[in-house]
Amino acid sequence: MVETALTFPVLLLLLLGAVDLGDMIFKANQMTNAARAAAQYAAMNGGNYTDCTGALNPNGASCASTSGIVLAASNDAPDVANRCNTFAVKETTSCTCSGDGLACDTSTGAYTCTSGKGVVTVTIDTSGSCPGVVSVPNGFLGSYGTGFSLSGHAQQEVLQ
Repeated sequence: MVETALTFPVLLLLLLGAVDLGDMIFKANQMTNAARAAAQYAAMNGGNYTDCTGALNPNGASCASTSGIVLAASNDAPDVANRCNTFAVKETTSCTCSGDGLACDTSTGAYTCTSGKGVVTVTIDTSGSCPGVVSVPNGFLGSYGTGFSLSGHAQQEVLQ
């Protein structure tokens, strides 16, 4: 009886740790899938890659919460989008000319090439701060008590 009383709290902590770890892995997988879904949305129909801000984003830009790219990511990862404290989507586009391998010209507000066809690549990065399933008092386990940070990454060539 004494042995049970001594080992039960340890076994309970192991069980709760396993549940928290499983939830974290699930959310990390959803975060990556959200980035992939957003990249696929941005790459389809040859023009959705400007949906994030309405312009080209060669230096990267955070997307507005109402953009189709964010909606595609949120719809693909509802647990992360709804249960995490933050959920952000960042889009970066790049372009190289198929003829000479040089970067595309962006002076006209669109990707253009003097020789060959422009090959546009969209990169999506998702990130979020998610609380654990098990409630832990702040400071008890360091920064873990406030949750964990997750990120996802996907890259796709735009269909033209």
